[in-house]
Amino acid sequence: MLKPAWLLFSRFLISAGLVATSFAQKPELLYLENKTPTYQQVISFYQALDKKYETAKLLTYGMTDAGKPLQLFVISPEKNFAAAQLHKTHHAIVLINNGIHPGEPDGVDASMKLAAEILDDSLHLPDHVVICIVPAYNIEGMLNRGCCSRSNQNGPEEYGFRGNGQNLDLNRDFIKCEAANTKALEELFHEWDPDIFIDTHVSDGADYQYVVTLVSSQHNKLTPPLGNFMEEKVNPFLFADMKKNGFEMSPYVNTEKETPDEGITAFLETPRFSTGFAALFNSIGYMVETHMFKPFPERVKGTCAFLNAAIRFASTHTAEIESMRLQAKRNTASMKTFPLSWVSDTTVVRSLPFKGYAAKHKTSLVTGQQRLYYDRDEPYEKPVPFFPDYKVETSVNAPAAYLIPQAWNRVIERLKWNGVVMKKLDKDTVVAAEMYYIAGYNTAHVPYEGKYVHDQVRLRSEKQSMLFHEGDYLIEVNQPANRYIVETLEPNGPDSWFNWGFFDAVLQQKEWFSDYIFEEESVKILEKNPALKKELDNLKSTNPEFAADHWEQLGFIYSHSGDYEKSHNRYPVARLFRD
Repeated sequence: MLKPAWLLFSRFLISAGLVATSFAQKPELLYLENKTPTYQQVISFYQALDKKYETAKLLTYGMTDAGKPLQLFVISPEKNFAAAQLHKTHHAIVLINNGIHPGEPDGVDASMKLAAEILDDSLHLPDHVVICIVPAYNIEGMLNRGCCSRSNQNGPEEYGFRGNGQNLDLNRDFIKCEAANTKALEELFHEWDPDIFIDTHVSDGADYQYVVTLVSSQHNKLTPPLGNFMEEKVNPFLFADMKKNGFEMSPYVNTEKETPDEGITAFLETPRFSTGFAALFNSIGYMVETHMFKPFPERVKGTCAFLNAAIRFASTHTAEIESMRLQAKRNTASMKTFPLSWVSDTTVVRSLPFKGYAAKHKTSLVTGQQRLYYDRDEPYEKPVPFFPDYKVETSVNAPAAYLIPQAWNRVIERLKWNGVVMKKLDKDTVVAAEMYYIAGYNTAHVPYEGKYVHDQVRLRSEKQSMLFHEGDYLIEVNQPANRYIVETLEPNGPDSWFNWGFFDAVLQQKEWFSDYIFEEESVKILEKNPALKKELDNLKSTNPEFAADHWEQLGFIYSHSGDYEKSHNRYPVARLFRD
């Protein structure tokens, strides 16, 4: 890309010794030199703004895995930095999260540019909008700096690493919340309760003409009326504003098959992702995705343009945003049936005007096989199929309340971190409850984000009288956090805590039998239960391996006896229903 004439001239003056300053002395302008600041430069920059301007403050939250605190930079036109008061006085809160993947630093630089321009009055901050910026979320990844881990990315010269201190991808951690960073971010998220949440990223994949693409909260998943409001009002404004300011956007290029020509499907962000998590609490979420093949300075400017567009919308629709979110929160608190999993609705297809490059194939010089490439000498603009909608695949009728034994403290603490209202039992209590049994599931053969994740969970349920103890936790499903409660506690939710392995201990049988003693007992059991004997005989006649295995046959009888532990495979969270 050709450098601006003024930039070339300034570099000439610097190199000639005619001026004593350089962009390197202004971290917010390093992007113009294809550089991104270090973590310490970023924090020093915001500390300086905090000291200089009364309308800005750098706040500190919990410690991260780096042993450094997560920080939040707030720009408030009325010099008010109390989140609850700002909501009461009808301010729109825009929260921008940067550096979740530090190898994708565009938002780090764009937010610094944005903050500097607003505070020196070259860019006006509208009344009733408060901007909250997480300068650097994955601090450990930012400190792990190098040149080459993102081999296809067009700048900057050095950048951070995707994994955090535990080698976790923090944009997969919002439900399991294993990184200290995640806990700290969720704390500030709930304190500020953002109306619009923006997570800044850089995308790879197909080649196309756009600098910026956008992942929106899946509108079908948002609690009404928020989904329609975002789809019909917020998104059209953002796309039009970006086009007007020279950064025409496309929806995130999530290809249906090999290339965009064959169709693009809206990206489904489950709660493990930042915007999927935000949707559980009725925040309008966006992942802004610049294109890694485009020059770094253009990507930073494109990200900054999007941040400005979101702020402009918040400033001109403050009352409407507040109204839509309030209705969505009320609807969430009164919901009875909750969607758990979603699939693309291929019956709904739109024609999306798309600016791409011709996709072609040629023989690879490395493998000798056919390989895909995009010919930038053949740009095109044409309609491509776009699948914007998702439909519910599975849903659940929620109980009136859940009961969780206090022993499952990892789950309980995450509920507390996310503002879930819970009551402790003040005495031992027997309750009539519906209890799930895990009838089947699949488990990944390799770890994903530190877990052997389950899926395809099959359940059966039983009504049982269960003893719960003083100090166990009752969670009523009548609160704004309902979706978080249900989607984490229902075992067959895609991002449930069961699927993330938090309840694996119930899957292991603890008590067994000695076969030489249980042999005699087995005879008595079969004599008393002719139906069980018939089932056993049928298994022996149809399954030769079973018929030849003495232990398996006794185990089958044991599993149908009164001695078999009722807690094996029993999910420990009780579902309570009102009479």
